[in-house]
Amino acid sequence: MDNNNKQGRDYGLDLMRVLMTVFVVGIHVLQRGGMLGVCRDSYPRRGFVAIGLFFAVTCAVNGFALISGYVGISAKYRFSRILWLYFTVSFYNVLIPAVFRFRYGYVIDDTVKLRALFPFAYEANWYFTAYLGMFLLIPFLNAAVKHLDRRQCIAAFSALAGFFSLIPTVLYMFFDEGFDKNVFKLSSGYSALWLSVLYLVGAAVRKHDLFSRVPRRSGLVCYLVTTCLGAVLTALGYYRAEIPIEPLSNYISPLVIIQALSLLIFLRGMKLPKIACKVIGFFSPHSFSIYIIHTQDAVWTIWLAGRYAERTQTTFTAMLPVMFVFYTLSLYGLCLIADMPLHYGIKLFRGAVGRLRARKTDAS
Repeated sequence: MDNNNKQGRDYGLDLMRVLMTVFVVGIHVLQRGGMLGVCRDSYPRRGFVAIGLFFAVTCAVNGFALISGYVGISAKYRFSRILWLYFTVSFYNVLIPAVFRFRYGYVIDDTVKLRALFPFAYEANWYFTAYLGMFLLIPFLNAAVKHLDRRQCIAAFSALAGFFSLIPTVLYMFFDEGFDKNVFKLSSGYSALWLSVLYLVGAAVRKHDLFSRVPRRSGLVCYLVTTCLGAVLTALGYYRAEIPIEPLSNYISPLVIIQALSLLIFLRGMKLPKIACKVIGFFSPHSFSIYIIHTQDAVWTIWLAGRYAERTQTTFTAMLPVMFVFYTLSLYGLCLIADMPLHYGIKLFRGAVGRLRARKTDAS
């Protein structure tokens, strides 16, 4: 017996949300933690393994945006959702600098204080800033998808894929002299515009039941094939032709988009046993906070920067994937534990507010 359809909840999407959070942590372990740089600059075998690991997880942000669109097209638009996220970002922008000031001497200047009040305006977290911009556009994005029929959506997305992804990626790889890396102001995917584009894709996939005839397993196979292809091409380009790894591995890359879509096809509507749904239901609500905690400026600049580089230098090549998984899950777990007090505090507060409203309704 599966618990997948309880209250209409798709635990396959929750599983994807958890997986994308793990992927985000993995990206930062490799990049900010120093594993990727150390391996890439040593010798090709270690570099290839590190690039392969990096390419396997690099679709995380695209996956989040697709989930937002897939869920948002049929969900009620609630402004309270973004207010709670805003509160979460501000809370950790107060708490973490205070802790790091006491432990590491982190300097709390005017910018740090303003980040707590206006996180979207002072580079507190690029993803929250981009998500906030996208969130404010959701009613219009939903209206656009609902207004277009299936054929119009496919035509529009084909144009978007060509001009926003395929053409810029090819030009960047082979004709980079004078190339505008911020073409269409996409900022290589670090922007509200890019999240909005992927929101539209995710919404259209659900609204018009796109890829419904594609077998679920084909999604997993496509993700694995795309990951291997991207890793090989990126490694060969980097070591043989001195092409930087960014073109194929940044968020607007066609391969990275295909990865995220493939995982959506594989995981949406997946039937899961009741125990799996409970486990996923426990981890999924912490996803946003885990992202925010480990990318908060104090953690990012003092604790995470280069943290795994020295250990990586002395690790055998065959052990790199094991160490990567260990570091990623350890960081994920630490952030999860750190978020529990706030998570359950908010849960208790909302429950109390709900009971008060119920009493007022009964009294009237």
